[in-house]
Amino acid sequence: MKHTLRNFFCVNGLMLLLTGIFALGMLASCSDNDEEVSEYQDWKLRNDAYFASLRTSALDSIAAAKRLYGDDWQDHTSWRTYLSYSLDETVAHRATDSIYVQILQKGTGSVSPLGTDSCRIFYQGKLIPSESYSDGYIFSYSGQSSKYSDIFDRNTAIPTLRKVTSWVNGFATALLYMHVGDKWRIYIPYALAYQGQETSGVPAYSTLIYDIELVAFYRPGTSIPAWN
Repeated sequence: MKHTLRNFFCVNGLMLLLTGIFALGMLASCSDNDEEVSEYQDWKLRNDAYFASLRTSALDSIAAAKRLYGDDWQDHTSWRTYLSYSLDETVAHRATDSIYVQILQKGTGSVSPLGTDSCRIFYQGKLIPSESYSDGYIFSYSGQSSKYSDIFDRNTAIPTLRKVTSWVNGFATALLYMHVGDKWRIYIPYALAYQGQETSGVPAYSTLIYDIELVAFYRPGTSIPAWN
């Protein structure tokens, strides 16, 4: 009788222990899922609102500069906007058919790349601010270090070499207007990026924010020198 009771309590105790462990695992799993959901919850709506607000700020700055300075407006605001290279300027377009640009540094070049060219660039790409990333999650960058100052250090960093059209539409659009030495911050609506597709750690419906410095570009058939 004693052995029977002992076995009963042992078996039931083991079952209670396993149940407790399972419950803790479920709670941890739910917690992880809640964090994941929270990070990108209502992501499309949040990106729509972010881009709309940014667009308003950019257009207001450009309009004020034009009103006050006329033809010299570009000297009095760092903002620019460029229609997607794939669209015809004579047709009415949606607000998200353009990229918006802040000029961080002006280069000395006078010629821009063509769609058939290859470009050497330093860059960092990130998302809009979220719960875990107050400055935006960094999803891509040139070189080996994710540290901002290292990415754009010409003495130690290695720029990326790619064809203009190998980038998403909005990125390629920016390159077509840049000069060597220009450093821009570009805001790309998801309509000109990955749209509703999740890609390489970038959630669907993500506005992309890139800092880009154009180091050099090469026409087709040109010999491309080794870096440094």
